[in-house]
Amino acid sequence: MFSRIIKHFIGLFILCAIQFICNCIVKYTHIIIPSPILGIILFAFLLKLNIIKKDWVKDICNLLLKYMPLLFVPLFVGIISYYSILQKNLIPIAMNVILTTTITLIVTAIFVENVIKFVRLHKIRKIHNG
Repeated sequence: MFSRIIKHFIGLFILCAIQFICNCIVKYTHIIIPSPILGIILFAFLLKLNIIKKDWVKDICNLLLKYMPLLFVPLFVGIISYYSILQKNLIPIAMNVILTTTITLIVTAIFVENVIKFVRLHKIRKIHNG
């Protein structure tokens, strides 16, 4: 039990440290990437290079994912707070959400399709050359 708590604290420390570093990078370099996105990229990169072991962060990541719906409660409270504004602008907001979601799905599908083609072509070239 005690070792599990320690693993949670170590994992949380690692995640917070990565986020702090990314906040500082964004603040002092003035890059236009949001710090949470930069944090995800850095976290994935560190995991891929085995600088951070999966076992160190696995427990805390599972715990955070388990309770993630609680993080959306303030969002719904905010929506209720601005109900009158949303009611007046419902059609433009809905159209914006539908349009951007559709564009995102299309661009993602095209990107994934091209990546799959590239990987297949790379495998074919590798077979023919070697």
